[in-house]
Amino acid sequence: MKNTLAKLFGAFGVVSSFSVLMTLIGVWFFRTQSVSPTFPYYYSLLTYVKDAAYALWGYFDGVHYLRLVENGYVDTGTQAFFPLYPMLVRAFSSFSGLKAYISGITISLIALSASLLVLWQLYPKRKFIQTSALLLFPTSFFLVSFYTESLFLLLSLAFFLALKKERYILASLLAGLASATRLVGIFLGLVLVWNLIKRHQNTRPLYVLSLSILSASGFLLYAYFLWSKFGDPLMFLHVQEMFGAGRSGGELILLPQVLYRYAKMIFTVDPTTFLYQRIWLELVFFALAVYVWFKNFKSNTIEINLYVIFSLLLPTLTGTLSSIPRYILVLVPFLLPHNMKRTHFFLLLTFNFLLMLYLFSHFAHGTFVS
Repeated sequence: MKNTLAKLFGAFGVVSSFSVLMTLIGVWFFRTQSVSPTFPYYYSLLTYVKDAAYALWGYFDGVHYLRLVENGYVDTGTQAFFPLYPMLVRAFSSFSGLKAYISGITISLIALSASLLVLWQLYPKRKFIQTSALLLFPTSFFLVSFYTESLFLLLSLAFFLALKKERYILASLLAGLASATRLVGIFLGLVLVWNLIKRHQNTRPLYVLSLSILSASGFLLYAYFLWSKFGDPLMFLHVQEMFGAGRSGGELILLPQVLYRYAKMIFTVDPTTFLYQRIWLELVFFALAVYVWFKNFKSNTIEINLYVIFSLLLPTLTGTLSSIPRYILVLVPFLLPHNMKRTHFFLLLTFNFLLMLYLFSHFAHGTFVS
């Protein structure tokens, strides 16, 4: 009991320190330079926050989730965002009496704290390495924002912990919740089925089918909702092109085509713009993630390998690597090299932290970074 409480307070302390640090940095960035947001509903967001400097945690996708909490799936385009996070925010806001914006940030902080507890159980001998790699990742500021990152991280880590302990019903429930949070959550269900077939070849087919449906229940229910209300169960995919960045909403684009697009942009986009930097960031992040996945292939379980590669490849089917640096954030615990030298690790952390400050400075001033 004492050990559990110590871990709980430890996780809360780490997350509190991290959130305070990011808030101070964000406020400093916000107040020392001009802010020029490039996303809709900026002023709607400010009605919830007395100090505009603290509104930056809800930039870009955050305002879409905030509108979902208030209005539901009314506007075309909101269907791109899965329902579990806004539902939790709405419920927490009603229960606590807090504004939706504060409730969403609170849920993210709670989920991040719980994520660290689960992470420490998954990797008990690598607590410091895993924690520092996650919190100092270049896009880690999304973990304390009005985004799904912390919630999805918690659900995916808890899923693999349940799978490790062979608690399959719990694992399927967690996978179902993850599939109602983000589309890549459906891959947890695939991993679960693979694990059942591989380890328990005599498992009854009806049992496997039941867990398969349960593990994809969040996605299936959301698809049914979209079909019943809008007549299109895949509307979350078909509205993707509304968000720009070259996303396709009507056809699947293969990875070679995506890489060709990026090679073309490297030679056509103005090198003095931040867009040019973002193109390189997305390309390099994706390439490094695939490289590390391949390098760790033998040391990771087949379940983790399947989940990571599917999660990396799925976003590319829309024709772009946009947001890849943020998507990789929730994969960091599974991508961290197993045999990195201590000196190299600290150099990596230093570089990641500096890059995080750079990206966060742009994000805080209303520029899309991921």
